[in-house]
Amino acid sequence: MTMLTVDLDAEADLARCGALKDFWYVACLSTELPANKPVARTVFGTGLVLFRGPDGAPTALRDRCLHRNARLSQGDVFDGRLGCPYHGWVYDVSGAVVEIPALGPPQRGEKLDAHACTHEGLKPAPCDVGRLARFPTREQDGLVYVYLGKDVTQARAEPFRVPYWGERGWTVYFMVTRFANGVTNLVENFMDVPHTSFVHRGWFRNPTRKRVPSTVKRHAGRVRMTYHQEEDALTGLGRLFNPRGLPLVHTDEFIVPNVTRVDYQWGDSGFAINSQCTPIGPTDTWVYTAISYRLPVDVPGAWVGRALTPLVRWYTRQVIQQDVRIMETQRQGLTDGPGGGMYSSTEADLHHADIEAYRRWLREGAHGPGPEDAERDVVFWV
Repeated sequence: MTMLTVDLDAEADLARCGALKDFWYVACLSTELPANKPVARTVFGTGLVLFRGPDGAPTALRDRCLHRNARLSQGDVFDGRLGCPYHGWVYDVSGAVVEIPALGPPQRGEKLDAHACTHEGLKPAPCDVGRLARFPTREQDGLVYVYLGKDVTQARAEPFRVPYWGERGWTVYFMVTRFANGVTNLVENFMDVPHTSFVHRGWFRNPTRKRVPSTVKRHAGRVRMTYHQEEDALTGLGRLFNPRGLPLVHTDEFIVPNVTRVDYQWGDSGFAINSQCTPIGPTDTWVYTAISYRLPVDVPGAWVGRALTPLVRWYTRQVIQQDVRIMETQRQGLTDGPGGGMYSSTEADLHHADIEAYRRWLREGAHGPGPEDAERDVVFWV
């Protein structure tokens, strides 16, 4: 048994998270960012305001007016510009102040000259005020990403592509969930089979006391778990995707620093659950989950997949809420006095140890080559 430590506080602190910030993080769904309304988000403890500029592209600025520090996310968007709710200062997509209503049509002080303004610590005109911090954004696959690192040209990876997005025969929808826990604990939960027999009993998997041989591969910033069990007894909607009883191909994968992908495949049908975690604080995280599914080809028409979406949405929401509750239960234990974040692990947790090794390496600055590649066989029971 090995004792492992996870520092959730440092992982979610922009000043202490090391290279964890050098990746793109989901800020919101594209549909959550309309043309006429700003959206507030907190990433790595930093308040951001997102809005769409004149061309419809998303912009992310520091959510704090330069005037009296009011939250700009409580303001208005007009003509692709953002207005402060307190005194109406207007910002463009570069973060520059372009209008100060209190200065009237001249848009500069009328009585005090530049020398007097400097003496009193005042600014003569909007162009002298300065700019808000601006963060690079990217929009793809129905998601808006933001980058908080120092140099976007040095980003360690491109934004993650949603599995099967836009592919014929596949239905894709999103679930957005706020979890009361940190990113490391969440990604471990999302690719953890043993907990499903307890947390999701009757909904996804029941205890069967079956031996599950598996292979854990750690390579190039990824941890892939392959399960050598073709007859995994999934309950619930799992039966809908495999009416012919075909062998199951089940893999779980972690992609640094915050992404998981879980695939269940039966022949030409199956589903993929892709979750991207955005840290708000040490034990507060937004999770953007893309559910991609395809029914067997002998089901008549893609419309059937779309028609089933409300049922699949309802089912997956019930399962995710079970994870929300158990993650809250874990958080309560983590924060109940000293010692939280020290974990005891066994062979069944090898892939979790690999995840923690990658995230610890990134948090400490990603110096050197990082965790070495490895491939090992393990066994656990469910």
